[in-house]
Amino acid sequence: MTLRNIVQRPLRSGLTLVAVALAVCAVVSLVGIANGFKDSFLDYYQGAGVDLIVVRSGSARSSTSTLDESLGDRIAMLDGVADVIPGLSDIVSFTEVGLYVVPVSGLKPETQVIEAMEPVAGRRLLQSDKRAVMVGITLAETLGKKVGETLDIVEGEGYKIVGIYESFNVIQNGSLVVSIGELQRLMGREGEVSGFSIVTTDATDEALLERISADIEAMQPDLKARPTREHIESLSEIRLAVAMAWLTSMLATIIGSIGVLNTMFMSIQERTREIGVLRAIGWTRKRIISMVLLESILLCLLGAILGITVALFLVSMLTHMPAVNGLIAGKIRTGVVMQGLLIAIVVGFLGGLLPALAASKMSPAEALRH
Repeated sequence: MTLRNIVQRPLRSGLTLVAVALAVCAVVSLVGIANGFKDSFLDYYQGAGVDLIVVRSGSARSSTSTLDESLGDRIAMLDGVADVIPGLSDIVSFTEVGLYVVPVSGLKPETQVIEAMEPVAGRRLLQSDKRAVMVGITLAETLGKKVGETLDIVEGEGYKIVGIYESFNVIQNGSLVVSIGELQRLMGREGEVSGFSIVTTDATDEALLERISADIEAMQPDLKARPTREHIESLSEIRLAVAMAWLTSMLATIIGSIGVLNTMFMSIQERTREIGVLRAIGWTRKRIISMVLLESILLCLLGAILGITVALFLVSMLTHMPAVNGLIAGKIRTGVVMQGLLIAIVVGFLGGLLPALAASKMSPAEALRH
């Protein structure tokens, strides 16, 4: 009976299904992309074995952090520190191919972070290299560049491509990597770094990580040392992306709920006589409520399946667009999909509750006279 009631009103059911699908699609795609963005940053550091990140306190973005490069030597002397890797970051664009946000990392050659990048052509950066660059495989394909060719990172600054690398991290695959000295020169920040990546002797020892963090922050008052995950979650880019994703998703969910509420009220009005007959033959109020709620929830679940399918397709399409290629992962966590299904169930319950209560209160005699 529940499925029949949905099919008998194809236009109204279809419009409600689309409203729910849009709400679920917004949740799954936007929240999925935001979480994927965060996971990409996390993979970038954890894949290289980085345990702590040191930046200037109060810097919400890594690119706005400025520290003296010589501070790395003092950090390296701390007990329990295995390696200190200075880093500098910037953003460049290649407007001729529609790329406007291309990360550039300035790293120290022949360190653990560089070694984590696996060349698919050419080689890794060496300390002896001058005006050399490594290009992520995704970016190389978009730019149509090969090893041995020259790439203008900024206008008039040509760098020889010594290697094209592939990483498990989507952001790295769409990035450029040069030696930290070269990026300092390009940015006019000689002797400065954005922060330090710290590799400890035992990443599983929380007491060791806390002690090293405290020792680093005691060196000067404007330092902040955090575990990798905590640092990523504190970045303003990540927090803004997640907040905007949930805000937009909640607005879409509210609109979807109103659509379900309207559809179910109209359905009850059209079936007043039918509900009166059911009450007359002995259906209880509880059974009437269950029937209406089941219909509402089923309609929303069908919308959720459609919305999730569309979201997966959209995210996959986005990863192939030049403007965002290499910035977002083309995958969505199972947990985000489950959140979409849960939201659909909640929308179905809330949207059908008032109509269900109204239907259950109908007097059989009055309903039959309708």
